[in-house]
Amino acid sequence: MKRLLSVCAVVLLVCLAFTDAYSQAVDLKVVAMSPGLRSSGYPNFSSPAAGTPNYVSTGLRTVGKGMKVYLKADTAGSGAIKVTSYAWTFVARPTGSAAAFSDAAKDSVTFIPDVTGQYIIQVAVNGAAKTHVDTITASTYRGITTLTQSCVCHSANPTFQDSYNNWKTSKHATIFTRGMTGKLENSEETHYKGVYTKSCFRCHTTGWESLTNNGNFGYLANAGATSVPPTSFDSTWWKGLPLEGGDYLIPYQDSTLYKKLTPPMLAVGNIGCESCHGPADDHSMTADKKKISVTADAGICNQCHESPRSHSIGYYWREGVHSNMKLSASESNRSGCWPCHNGSAFIAFTNAWGAGRKTTTADSAKVDPNFKSISCAVCHDPHGNSNEYWLRYTKIDTLANGFKVPTGVGGKGQLCMNCHRGRSNYVNTVKTQFGRFNSRFYPHYSSQADMLFGTQGWEFGLNLQGLTTHTGLKDGCVTCHMSERKVTPTYTKLQSDHNTAMAENGVDKVEACVECHGAITKFSDIRASFDYDMDGVLEGATVEVEGLMAKLRAKLPLDATGEPVTMNTDSMIVKNFATTNKLNYQSMIASLWNYNYVSHDMSIGVHNTKYAVALLRASLGLVTGVEIDPIPIPKTFELSQNYPNPFNPTTEIRFELPKASNVKMVVYDIMGRIISTLVDQNMSVGAHRIMWNGQDQAGKTVSSGVYFYHIQADGFSATKKMVLMK
Repeated sequence: MKRLLSVCAVVLLVCLAFTDAYSQAVDLKVVAMSPGLRSSGYPNFSSPAAGTPNYVSTGLRTVGKGMKVYLKADTAGSGAIKVTSYAWTFVARPTGSAAAFSDAAKDSVTFIPDVTGQYIIQVAVNGAAKTHVDTITASTYRGITTLTQSCVCHSANPTFQDSYNNWKTSKHATIFTRGMTGKLENSEETHYKGVYTKSCFRCHTTGWESLTNNGNFGYLANAGATSVPPTSFDSTWWKGLPLEGGDYLIPYQDSTLYKKLTPPMLAVGNIGCESCHGPADDHSMTADKKKISVTADAGICNQCHESPRSHSIGYYWREGVHSNMKLSASESNRSGCWPCHNGSAFIAFTNAWGAGRKTTTADSAKVDPNFKSISCAVCHDPHGNSNEYWLRYTKIDTLANGFKVPTGVGGKGQLCMNCHRGRSNYVNTVKTQFGRFNSRFYPHYSSQADMLFGTQGWEFGLNLQGLTTHTGLKDGCVTCHMSERKVTPTYTKLQSDHNTAMAENGVDKVEACVECHGAITKFSDIRASFDYDMDGVLEGATVEVEGLMAKLRAKLPLDATGEPVTMNTDSMIVKNFATTNKLNYQSMIASLWNYNYVSHDMSIGVHNTKYAVALLRASLGLVTGVEIDPIPIPKTFELSQNYPNPFNPTTEIRFELPKASNVKMVVYDIMGRIISTLVDQNMSVGAHRIMWNGQDQAGKTVSSGVYFYHIQADGFSATKKMVLMK
């Protein structure tokens, strides 16, 4: 017995030692510091104090000499063991360096590499229970003139040649030149002169920092600033130019200022290779790959695109789920979940798709398994220049069930659809459930493309595929999820919203909906075509869909959370429920699938109201045994009174077609003159709605008064009166 206790004691000690040694973790991270984050943060901003460096950071491990490096000890994987101490040390520094940490005992520290070379850094936690070592390379900028002169080793590589050729004509490569020659923001308001100012230099040139000598544009342009009188470029270039609203006006295509740049300034007078890969002088001299950085991390883009007020795309992206995907911690390093849960994988795979070939193990080998976000460079190719906005592969041909995506439908949103679609043929999956329980009773999350195109639901033989609501949007997903947004209520410049969520602080983002649906303030303001949930009240479309889902949910087997079951572990719940309620087993399985399909689309039917409602109503009819028409077909032609009436500035006109017809609807004034043709096309059977925004054919707002709208459709005609009141 004593021997047994001794053995147990030894095992316990070993386990305790194992727990102490392995339940802690530390990861040394180089942190990107954008201009906005460096100061007081979004949406406010205070400029760096006069006479102090503008220390921003891309988060790269290749940095400019004299630029501040931001480091963090990430202990997220330490489990229950509390990390109580940190110790930062230099394992090695370049000869002559006196670099020191801001506070070597904190979890987050900074240091300034004062000499070019490699800095080997170690962070230790809890008395060196865990350590992590990393290397920072400090170098200087050399700029780029031609590929042969600046990148000798890469000049013979076709891939690099393509990248360089794409870059040199891009907006990044030419923006500083265009700014200095009056080609930016010229308009009638500026007397057709270009608008430019010194603050633009920071983001339009390479490595900008005017007080730090590392070959960057800012320092070269600032040389001579302290002489009397100042002779530096950045204190003389603007002299003699008219100043309006804080900006200087430069005559269009006038190269006078540009010709004053010296050759070293011209080499870094662009957003070049080193802007994204770090200063490359040491790398160029040694060809050492460890002295240059390659990453798609958003910190690179956010050194400019997360700047205060006028450049806020980075702020928007940081707010959204793409910046830190909910499931990426586990899915991003599983090949079965690539490329959508790993930004690095998406880049590798879209490069293959764009080249018209299937992906290979060689493509997978290029993937960084730890890259767990959909960053800027995942959707936008920094080297690309063929697609608008440098977007990567903006095409999707076929969904998993073989559905052929109509050519041109979805526009730029097709890029999104490469991930936001189902991973399998859902109909086959449901059929498999009929014979035996598969892995789950729901489709993969975020099958929005399938829902948008009206496919992949279990249709009970109703032939619903292709029933759509929003496929007419020019750029599909992008039209609504990336509509323009104000930076702040007081600063009205609009920028594309890279958050992609359709609500902000609990308020629906309906800006993109107003053009078609009128002056709404929330999604529920969009009225349903009919009473979807059959409660006797015609409500907003999303409210009706929620009511319909609630009715179906009440007739399905539920799990412990009160939601319809999803996993095969709930198989006995499903079997017992079917038996107890005397339900057709296969119809119940299909109805479970349809409920979860609509739920996991996460739009409450907005992506495709017609298809979602048809699936839910068909499912409800089968599980209740009450016959329900999935899509009520009007028995006669009908033109309804516009709503609201009187109206300002928009009104909605509804009409019903008992069969597919050529429809023409025209607005007239009281003199019988045609004001606007609202529709003139073939339309499908069912209920329809058209918005009129009070504008004539030329897009001009008409005056207050009485107007008439007239419809003609397959022998049917009708006219009604409406009043525009301002």
